[in-house]
Amino acid sequence: MKIFLLLSNAPDPAGEAIEVVGQEVVEKAQQLGHRVFVQVILRDPRNSRAAEQTERALARLQLPEVTVCPTLYVADVAEPAQAQNLVARILRVSAALSLRRLFPASGLGPTVERRVREAGAEAILSIWSWEALAASYHIAGVPKFVYYGNPDHLPPQARLRNPELFGIPTASWRDRLWWRWEWVRNERRKQLNIRMMHACEVTANNSVLDAEFYRAHGHARSIYLQNMWPPVKASTPPVSVQDQPGPVKIIGSVGNLGATGNTFALAYLGRELLPRLFERFRDRPVEIHLLGKGTLSPAAAASLGDARVKIRGWVDDIHEEFRSAAMFLVLTNVNPDFLVGNTRILLAWALGTCVVMHENSRLAMPEIQHGVNALLGRTPDELADLIVAASDDHALRQRIGEGGRQTFETYYRSDIVVPTMMRLVQEMVDRHRAGQGASA
Repeated sequence: MKIFLLLSNAPDPAGEAIEVVGQEVVEKAQQLGHRVFVQVILRDPRNSRAAEQTERALARLQLPEVTVCPTLYVADVAEPAQAQNLVARILRVSAALSLRRLFPASGLGPTVERRVREAGAEAILSIWSWEALAASYHIAGVPKFVYYGNPDHLPPQARLRNPELFGIPTASWRDRLWWRWEWVRNERRKQLNIRMMHACEVTANNSVLDAEFYRAHGHARSIYLQNMWPPVKASTPPVSVQDQPGPVKIIGSVGNLGATGNTFALAYLGRELLPRLFERFRDRPVEIHLLGKGTLSPAAAASLGDARVKIRGWVDDIHEEFRSAAMFLVLTNVNPDFLVGNTRILLAWALGTCVVMHENSRLAMPEIQHGVNALLGRTPDELADLIVAASDDHALRQRIGEGGRQTFETYYRSDIVVPTMMRLVQEMVDRHRAGQGASA
């Protein structure tokens, strides 16, 4: 099968989660005998550092039956921003609510369509990319399979509902007016996203909640398809805290520190959980390690000034960080305004690391089970008690870590998820062909 694969990041086995997943899809699809055309649509401008990294990663992507198309840049077709006052902006309501303004990658649609047809693609597959959806939803005659993270309106909606946390000003009437206007724009973003998704034959979501969202809005084939991660070499046995010469090491966050989910998580960590946790640990040494690029929001940073919180930034060997930690703390779903899947849970499970989570996490990922593959708490007191209990009980950490590893092996390995995805794509193509034959 000829598959035109649309991505927002270049495949990279050592990159961010989206880049690792892209690499797995390309490799496994090619190994299954498919011809893959890789098209990256980059939101960063030409000559940027991200563009240079993208081109280097694509140059390394040399696999049989894989064709890399020239990178497309959203900035090349985005409408230039114009300096204007608040009144002038509001007067331009029509333009500000247009598809082209809210989803500028739609301007690349003609180029993407031309490349799809030149490739003779039988299916269009996109991975975690609103740019890909906007640039391909309109293409007729080629069925589209959209593997999605979360609906496009969800992060802005969560931020608008929590303006203080995300530095959104609301003090003056002008601030509040602009805040209301952003609500209007985001509602339009939601409507456009649903409309574009309806033009695609299948939307496969790695959160049950998102699959339900698109079904509730009338999509005929909105399904849940697990997230994925590549198999990881067998880990050393879980760390025995009693044998550690230094403090108890807890990984408190992985990923972009300024992302929506991590902002909720880190503010909750600093404001609610750490005071309770440090009270329980008393003089016992403990460190909370925050790993990943990006910048903390001022509101989150203000509560994380304790010397026991280690803001590490990007680390070269994330596997070793997990292997040397007593546990991984997942708080990205503490706020009901933003409930999503978390890819790094899969890495922790693959390595057999004990995971402590807020119980909201299982709403997005139904494979999560308290006492089997995770320790789930509802309140900061419950979470603090679970962390202390796991710190004191090596057997408990080992049991939860092994339960996570078994869950990963059963549901989330990329060599399980990608073949399932390819089967679903083939079924989509077969239905499309059958429909064409019936109408002939």
